[in-house]
Amino acid sequence: MEKITRIIKNIFNKISEKSRLNKKLLIVALMLVSGIILLLASELSEAEETSSRQVTETTAVSDMQEYSERLEERLISIISSIEGAGETRVMVTLENGGEDIYLHDSDFGENADPSGKSSFERKDEYVIIDGSSGEQGIVVRRAEPRVRGVAVVCEGGGSEQVCAQIIQAVTALFDISSARVSVTKMN
Repeated sequence: MEKITRIIKNIFNKISEKSRLNKKLLIVALMLVSGIILLLASELSEAEETSSRQVTETTAVSDMQEYSERLEERLISIISSIEGAGETRVMVTLENGGEDIYLHDSDFGENADPSGKSSFERKDEYVIIDGSSGEQGIVVRRAEPRVRGVAVVCEGGGSEQVCAQIIQAVTALFDISSARVSVTKMN
């Protein structure tokens, strides 16, 4: 440690001699330069964080779009196989982007107050790990986005029987009410 201190002092003295500044002024100048460097470094860090957040949000939106498109393709396949449905187009809307379910530790306890009354208490704490991008929870499972509504346009949409079969299939598949399903006849 003494050797490092001596080296720093020697460097400082050489800079002072060559720049012809007194040592106090040199210290102030070095502190000012160090402060500017730290400010620039923090700005770069914030810019990277903002960029990372935007990429994550964009990825979430594109993931929802892809999920919705996959549901639509599968639903078209099912509905077009219903007798009388014919050519089919489908649009699926989602409520949210899904939900991550995190690992947590539950602790149950009984509290007794001086009067003799007892109460039960539950305390949940999420399990946090130190990952490459900072502290984060452990995802146990991912709940897929819930379907908000479905619009179906098909050639057989004018038939009450076909409409009823399509509505029954869609409500069973997505666990939504029939009020959230619209079936109409294609032009």
